[in-house]
Amino acid sequence: MMKVTLTAWAARHFEHPPVENTLRIWARQGRIVPTPIKIGRTYYVEPNAQHITEVVQSGNLLSRLRAA
Repeated sequence: MMKVTLTAWAARHFEHPPVENTLRIWARQGRIVPTPIKIGRTYYVEPNAQHITEVVQSGNLLSRLRAA
């Protein structure tokens, strides 16, 4: 399946799409599944990818403090 840019993907999935900087942050944080790929300066994503609102990050400081 052909991948699309983050901005094209966002235009399909949101009535008022986030700005490109926000989309790039989501891509780096793993908030888009399946994970976009970066080629040069551009991120490409599957057209049917989904945004997830919460990302569970194992090993972050807060979770380590709660476990102690």
